[in-house]
Amino acid sequence: MTVTRQHKKVETLIKKSWLLDKAGMLFWQQGYHATSMKDIANACNCKPANLYNYFKNKEDILYEVIRSITEQGVSSIRYLEKDEDTSPVEQLRSLIKSHFRFLAGMKQSSILLSDTGIKDLSIEHQKEIIKLRDTYDRILRKIIERGINDGYFAPIDIQVVSNLIASVVIRSSFWFSNKGRLTIDEVGEIMFSFVCNGIWGNSNIYPAPKQESN
Repeated sequence: MTVTRQHKKVETLIKKSWLLDKAGMLFWQQGYHATSMKDIANACNCKPANLYNYFKNKEDILYEVIRSITEQGVSSIRYLEKDEDTSPVEQLRSLIKSHFRFLAGMKQSSILLSDTGIKDLSIEHQKEIIKLRDTYDRILRKIIERGINDGYFAPIDIQVVSNLIASVVIRSSFWFSNKGRLTIDEVGEIMFSFVCNGIWGNSNIYPAPKQESN
């Protein structure tokens, strides 16, 4: 790829990202169905026809908004997927803090839209988003399962607990403020301790793994 073509590709990605940000805000403020392509074009200071250089239709824009946010969320923890060496305790800490760090840097409207907007997507696009969410769930469930098998975590319902952990992280990103007295990492550490105390039912953050029987 030549330098010129590469430069144009970068410009296109930046422009597309900017358009998605504007459209996502309108979808949240006005509602998806109440927002027209003309509304989006006006917010972007362009003609509706210009939008079709980047997107097929309005539903495609919504899909791109949700997919981008969801992909970034999964990418923030994907490095844990094939890690078999780090203890599940440290993996859980990393997952909670990495995901929270990502969400804390996002607009609340974007986070909420990525959750509620999926119902307005086509069946095909819904499946793509669900597939991405399943990747996140699989990584988290694997960590919890390893923790149970290695004796770090008490026997628990893995699906329920993984849903609770994700909910705690997402909800906490709504009230967190960078101007508050605690940093992102400090709040993330508190979340981790809170979750672990719930899993183990005691205040011992680092219980010894079970011993192999002779």
